[in-house]
Order: sequence, then C-alpha cells, then structure tokens
Amino acid sequence: MNLANSLTLSRILLVPVFITLIAYYDGTNEFFRYAALGVFSLCCLTDAIDGYVARVFHQRTAIGTLLDPVADKLLLVSAFISIFLQGTFYLKPPIWVVIVITSRDALIILGLLILFFTTGKITAMPNLLGKATTVCQMLTVILLLFQNSIVPIFWYLTATLTILSGAVYIIREGRRLREITLS
Repeated sequence: MNLANSLTLSRILLVPVFITLIAYYDGTNEFFRYAALGVFSLCCLTDAIDGYVARVFHQRTAIGTLLDPVADKLLLVSAFISIFLQGTFYLKPPIWVVIVITSRDALIILGLLILFFTTGKITAMPNLLGKATTVCQMLTVILLLFQNSIVPIFWYLTATLTILSGAVYIIREGRRLREITLS
C-alpha cells in the first residue's frame, strides 16, 4: 500500500475516534471538543496531503480514487450528524443543512453504484465545485467545533455549494450514463 492510500485509510480509521470524542463532550470538559477539533483537523490535513502525494509522486491507484471520496463523505457526514445530535453544542447546524449534505452524498454513492452495475467500473471524477464544497464543509465543521458565531453564514454557503455540486454531479453522470447505454 502506498503512502497516499495509507493516509486515506488513516482518515477513515479516525472517523470513529472523532465520533467518540464528540459523544463524550458534555459541555463541561472542553478536552473532548478540542480533541475532536484536533482529530478533525488532522483528517482535513491528510485529505490535502494524500491528494498532493498521489499527484506529485505518481501514486494514483484505482482503490485510492474510490477510497478518497468515501473517506471525505464518511468524515463530513459523521461530523455534521454527530454535532447536530450532540446536545451540548449551542451552535449546531439546522436539520435541513444535515439533510442536504447527507442526501447529496447518498445520491452520489447511489449514482456510483448505478454506474458500476451498468458499466462494471467506478470512476470518481472530482471537479472544482465538488472540491470547493468539501473545503467549505470542512471549514463549517471547524467553526462549529470552535463554536464560532459566524458559523451560520458558513452553513448557508455550505448548503448552497452542496446543492449546486450535487446538481452538477447528477447532470454530468446522467449524461455519461446515457452515452454508455446508447453505445
């Protein structure tokens, strides 16, 4: 296993650690909230580094192409749901934001499965809007963990980008599926 894939796998393995830290945060012991922030930030850093390593050192693999977006989705959906469900956060995303993020990711996974069963292969093709959405979602989670008062601005921006990138994905992959079925 190469370094890029190892970093991606470590991000997946840190998701339960992050969820556990959020679950143990009771509003009195700030250690758990700051530890969750540290783990989440480390995951964001590994996301940037694994992509860099894969490109620069030519470590792109089929499994890495699949695991990287799965790791992002696991981390971000888990973060939004965990923070939403945690009763001690006074700033948390509204349920509609959590539903928008979760629904988009479920649609993407469903679309990938449809393409796999139709074509026999999965090809994740990230675009700039999708990357911007991921970065915005990560920043929103960090601001939520800091309990920063400007976070409501970010969850509106995050929801907007999430909807737009989901629409772009559906249109792009729908065209691709149509081309494949017409061939």
